Amino acid sequence: MLKRSDERRQGVQAPTARRQHGLGLPLTIQHGTAARPRITADDVARRIAGLGPGERLVVLGIGRAALATLVREGSDRGALLVEGADRSTATALIDRILDDLAELALDRWPHWHGGDASLTPVTADPWLKAASKRARLGLRPRFRTLGQDHELLRLARAIDPAGIVLIWEIDPASAARARPTIEALEWCGRHGAAVVATLAAEPPETAPYDRILYGARTFAAEDRPAAERFIPPAGGLPASAIERRVAAALDQDPELAGLFVCNALVPVGAWGVRPRVDLLCRTRRVVVELDGPEHRAEPKFGNDRHRDYELLTAGYRVLRLTNDQVTADLPLAIEKIRAVIRLGPGAQDEVSR
Repeated sequence: MLKRSDERRQGVQAPTARRQHGLGLPLTIQHGTAARPRITADDVARRIAGLGPGERLVVLGIGRAALATLVREGSDRGALLVEGADRSTATALIDRILDDLAELALDRWPHWHGGDASLTPVTADPWLKAASKRARLGLRPRFRTLGQDHELLRLARAIDPAGIVLIWEIDPASAARARPTIEALEWCGRHGAAVVATLAAEPPETAPYDRILYGARTFAAEDRPAAERFIPPAGGLPASAIERRVAAALDQDPELAGLFVCNALVPVGAWGVRPRVDLLCRTRRVVVELDGPEHRAEPKFGNDRHRDYELLTAGYRVLRLTNDQVTADLPLAIEKIRAVIRLGPGAQDEVSR
């Protein structure tokens, strides 16, 4: 629970300013979107990896899911995407974070503190002794009678000795929704957590946003080539270089040539849903999806799983190949597609002719 002394200190920005300068940010920053320093995609993961206990990074112009993708691809630092936008108070948000950390600790048991906690003597550490006992029983190591600041420190270090980074998304358009998130973020920072705040747009420089905007950076989105931003018509040409390679290899294969169409719409479900897929073989009801690195993170990862379910229940087999797999061994990728095609009804009869 937040103490009054904590609440009074939430508006104090000088310590945060010093920590931000430790990350290499300028000492004096003019407010306003145009004057804010910019941060590139390549630099985001490096800066997050270097966050120390209690340090903070605020990035404007990027959502939490997109930032999480950059962290996954460019850093080996442990991070937690903070949920709880529906929580109306900072206390409720903090309680949710501790629940999540306890769930993660249970999931990672006995691999705590970078080793095997089941082999570590715990008699001299009351918290570790009690937490280990609960984890062995399949229970989350949460102790609500313990101080929340102590729980935050112990759970975070059990999960990752280097310190887990908490990644928050703050609503830039609603001060009422942003306030409890900012208060909870500040509380975690004061008690030793490295925190990252993302805002999809520049907020007004009024309370409560003024408490986090010192040292904020504007995300410099990469200017992608037109080919990467083009959404091709259904049944048209392959959309990416990887898809072109696979489509060309399929066209040159005597057994598979002519079976697939690119960027096809597939009707599934009772509501007229028509997801677009990379490669579709209508006669064998086979879908091949070629996934780039952005498909490893939410929301795309979850959306892909749901779409696979829709295709499966509509009678389609779905084969997912990553771009890296295709690049590393294209012939193997084609053989995987062939194997799935041959699973279809009547396929073996045609192959044997």
